[in-house]
Amino acid sequence: MKTITFQDIINSLDIKSITEINKGLNVWQILLNLIIACVIILFIYWIYKKTFSGVLYSKNFNITLVLVSLVSTAVVMVISSNLVLALGMVGALSIVRFRMAVKDPKDVGFLFWAITNGIICGISAYYLAAISALFIGIVVFILSKKITIREPYLLILNTKVIDISEVEKILEKYTDVFKIRSTIITDEKTENIIEIKIKKTKIKPFLAALKEIQNITFIKLVSYQGDLEEG
Repeated sequence: MKTITFQDIINSLDIKSITEINKGLNVWQILLNLIIACVIILFIYWIYKKTFSGVLYSKNFNITLVLVSLVSTAVVMVISSNLVLALGMVGALSIVRFRMAVKDPKDVGFLFWAITNGIICGISAYYLAAISALFIGIVVFILSKKITIREPYLLILNTKVIDISEVEKILEKYTDVFKIRSTIITDEKTENIIEIKIKKTKIKPFLAALKEIQNITFIKLVSYQGDLEEG
């Protein structure tokens, strides 16, 4: 009984050879795919830079987006017309482990956007790549403006007295919602942690009003997004 080898399976599938694949990859088509991918990923580069809202902007991460997109374009051009190469590429990529710590969840979205751009340009779908990039860019740019009515914060107050009725009056005046989460009483001070929702435009007058209370020794306002206001 004849043993069936992997080569026999390949031959039975009648898959094109590497030489035939290379003949099908026109040099100008390859360059055009890469150029279009580069132009669009530079637009994504600009969008990321303009909409970045963190503390430390990473230019290296932004350059990585460009690299990932161009590499994805090259990979897709290779595997799109050959089953064997596609299977081999999947196997090779399955051993890759990304160790970069992504600090902002939005960065993950930009990574997927860069990879998707490379895939679309790799199959020469230029109109899809351009229109989708423009539409996504506009949406991200609008959302980055943080058009919100109110935002959640944690207010940390240290006072010399237990009674915080004066503070509650200010909270009622400036915040939309507030709730005392915890109170710690010691011999020297009382620490209150209060969850509030307040419009950004009211933060400065709100803190100024709190500072006028003589019994308050420390004020800290921390947003759930990691921004910090101290008074």
